Amino acid sequence: MKVIPLEESELSLAELVELARDEALVLTRAGEPVVTIRDASGSDWESAVLATDRRFQAIIERSRDSYRERGGISLGELRRELDLPRPGNAGHQPADR
Repeated sequence: MKVIPLEESELSLAELVELARDEALVLTRAGEPVVTIRDASGSDWESAVLATDRRFQAIIERSRDSYRERGGISLGELRRELDLPRPGNAGHQPADR
C-alpha cells in the first residue's frame, strides 16, 4: 500500500488510477487518510460496491457475532438439509446423510 500526501502530489486522477493498478493507494491530507484507491479491474460492480458498503459490512459483522454466540451449521449440513449436490459433482446427486 502506498501513501500519497495530497499536499505534496501533483498527480492527475489518471496517473493515480495507473498507480493503483499495482498496489492500493491511500491519499492523505494533513497526515490523515482521506480516501483509498484500489484497482477494481476484473471485479463485478456488486462485489466492488458491497466490499465498501458500511451497512453491508455491519450485517456481516452481526452475522459473525451471532455465529460466535449461538453457533450454526456447517456447509455440508446445509447441503444435506437442502438436498444439494456436493462440490465436484457435475450432476445432482443427493448428499450423503
